Amino acid sequence: MSESASPSPIPRPAPVDLPVPPFPWADNIELVLARYERQLINHALANSDHVKRRAANLLGISRYALERRLIRVAQLLDGAPAPKNKAAAGGTTGS
Repeated sequence: MSESASPSPIPRPAPVDLPVPPFPWADNIELVLARYERQLINHALANSDHVKRRAANLLGISRYALERRLIRVAQLLDGAPAPKNKAAAGGTTGS
């Protein structure tokens, strides 16, 4: 078998540094993402009759992950930890 010559590499231009566009929002990205995450969680809770296990299932996460996300988002946006249940949030108990 005869060996064929390997094709010569195509010369590439030198990399050019592209300018980074300015961030389009006044807030930082963490706050923008936290607001969007809160919207997604609230939408899932509304569509699951406010049952956290069902809402977590809709979001594709565990109920414990949903709890952690609720606390983290509340700390970022409100500066205070999220209440763990409706009674702690000022709601009524089920009696």
